[in-house]
Amino acid sequence: MRHLPLILICLLGFALRLHKLDAVPLRGDEAFSVQYWADTSLAISLGEIALGEPHTPLVYVVARAWRMIIGGVDSVFALRCLAALGNIIGAAGIWALGWRLTGERRIGLVAALLWALHPYEIWHSQEFRNYAWWAGLSVTALWLGARLVERDTRADWLAYALVGGTCALAIYTEPFSALAITGYAILQRRADRRFLMRLLSLQALFAALLVSGFWLLQVRSGYAGTYPGLQPAFSLPDYVVVFAPTLTLGSSIPLDQTALGLAISLWLLVAAAIIYGYRRKAFHLLALAVALPLLGLGLASQFWDLFHPRYVLSVAPALLLLLVIGSFGLAERLKKRIRLDANVMALLLLSPWFALAMLSLDAHYNNPLYRKAPAWDALGAFLNEQVTERDLVIQLAGDAAFGYYYRGAARDIGLPVHGQQSIADIEAALRDLVDDYETVYVAAREQAGWKNAGAVDAWLGEYWQEVLRTQVEGMPVRQYRSRQVQPKAAPLANFADVVSLLRYEFHPEALPTGEWLLWLDWQPLSQSARPLKTFVHVYALDENGLGGLVTQADQYPQAGGLDSSGWDAQTPFRDVVYLPAAGIPAGEYEIRIGWYDEATGRRLRSGLGADTHALLKFQHGD
Repeated sequence: MRHLPLILICLLGFALRLHKLDAVPLRGDEAFSVQYWADTSLAISLGEIALGEPHTPLVYVVARAWRMIIGGVDSVFALRCLAALGNIIGAAGIWALGWRLTGERRIGLVAALLWALHPYEIWHSQEFRNYAWWAGLSVTALWLGARLVERDTRADWLAYALVGGTCALAIYTEPFSALAITGYAILQRRADRRFLMRLLSLQALFAALLVSGFWLLQVRSGYAGTYPGLQPAFSLPDYVVVFAPTLTLGSSIPLDQTALGLAISLWLLVAAAIIYGYRRKAFHLLALAVALPLLGLGLASQFWDLFHPRYVLSVAPALLLLLVIGSFGLAERLKKRIRLDANVMALLLLSPWFALAMLSLDAHYNNPLYRKAPAWDALGAFLNEQVTERDLVIQLAGDAAFGYYYRGAARDIGLPVHGQQSIADIEAALRDLVDDYETVYVAAREQAGWKNAGAVDAWLGEYWQEVLRTQVEGMPVRQYRSRQVQPKAAPLANFADVVSLLRYEFHPEALPTGEWLLWLDWQPLSQSARPLKTFVHVYALDENGLGGLVTQADQYPQAGGLDSSGWDAQTPFRDVVYLPAAGIPAGEYEIRIGWYDEATGRRLRSGLGADTHALLKFQHGD
């Protein structure tokens, strides 16, 4: 088959995009897209959501249509397949563009291989956003535009109008790339005014449709005038140290970005100089396709903080083609001096790219430092099992991904609302909320740089008692309860008339951090001569009865916050005990508790004369 190599390359690229497609949970922007683009009717998404979002109307239509195709939003794998499918189209697009610009299929095939392996394309192909499928369409539109400039047939006009128009409506920065076709046409057909006028008219139609959507959604609502941008501000050096390495090789290269950016920028300049000398037509289009979007984004970033490589992802194929065509051009020059096949030599010249791409892909797939999102899925699953309708869940990060995975019975809110919310406002909100709930769970952590970080936990820690602290795959969870403990007429155990046990609550399912959680409510009866400690011992049970001690936790009351030699005999309190459970085999166990004087080792006797109280028996594991 003539196109078998291209088909195999596309299959390879698609397989890489599907590899671990749902291994990482949705990140915040993704989850927002799922909830408010895909899972919301167009009447609401376009009539309400889009008025406060910097996206084109087509984005909402595509997301909603994909949701209808896959039948819902429950499968992260199915949701992300939209990006994977849309992006791999770009492999065929860059193949056709490389062939069109040079007349050599080999250049198109190598460019397609680079696209298939491109870490940044794969990164975006594994999330439910519009950047990946837009990038696939953009390089295809660039090829169709180049073909239109050269052939000028009715079919070319129709194809470019369809794909180029769709692409232009996918993101507000695409017109910068579309201008590359206009500039290329002027350079190639400057004398053909009729053709240029038709092309300019078509481009003007694209722009009019895009501007109309922008005016209807963002300008008329006032959003455009208040949107500050959520990305880095313009920085000229970032063109070299951020944009060049990211658009060429991705954002997950575990190397020094400055040195890498300088090296890649120099490599691209050398490649461009080689192409200028022997492929002038290709140089014109590729130079325009690189320069115009980068300059356009830099200009837009003077008004909004948008200076991020993903907004000019359409530049990536031009950079790849610069490297490929430049490598083949240099190989042709060197083959007279070096007895080596030009194709092999070109691939050797490109070998640094392949090596760095593999390094970047390995980090993307396997290095937790480059993980896209924290474990929102595991956090949601944990809370779904823990909470009841009597609880409140406070999510600190303000991240939409939490709302996708959390399905628990308890009400959930985001607090702080944003990083600038005053601590006084946060405390007032807590005072109004917490009395309506039995316990409050605090999940995740505030976003980096938020000035009010820690305010929620500080207030709850002062007025309520922390009764749970754990981590779910790195995501912190705390639980708070009122400090007030209700007295009880008939205690479960009395220890030498110094303290009695009112009630307990044991959680036999180990916490994610590997402990059993035990709450003990105590009633002080009198003050001891010296400070006393509690002990909680877990014993294995066998056919002969009580076996060996397997784990224990000894602590002063309330982790040292209370002294039995001076406590108030009228005020009951709660102790929180964490029993290490990691590595304990399945079986039946018994928990025994008591009090002792650490200085003498002497234990308090219970009402039955024993120095321990058998609290409960439980089964651990299968």
